Amino acid sequence: MPYIYEVSFEIRPEQMDELQIGHGLARVLGYLRALLPNEHGFMTSRALYSVDDPACTRLVFFSEWGSWEALEQHRDSALLETKVLSEFDPHVKQQDMTTRIYAEVGPRDS
Repeated sequence: MPYIYEVSFEIRPEQMDELQIGHGLARVLGYLRALLPNEHGFMTSRALYSVDDPACTRLVFFSEWGSWEALEQHRDSALLETKVLSEFDPHVKQQDMTTRIYAEVGPRDS
């Protein structure tokens, strides 16, 4: 059963240009999307931003892992999203990030 690792945080309207190609957040997210496929058990990733509230934009990064063991290995790796986002410009503070882990509703593999 795949597991989803989610990291999300808010950015201010004046930071929206950071999501354009070549700018800070776009580069960091591109870095993650380029290197995560080399990790054991990686399946896919997506980077999204909210569009329903112009005063506050929420950025969400999902990575999907093929097993719980693969997700645990990822959580110990240097490519863990919270580590990468806090280390590279523009730095996102860990206390501003929300992380969640999801499993699909339905039958589970034994």
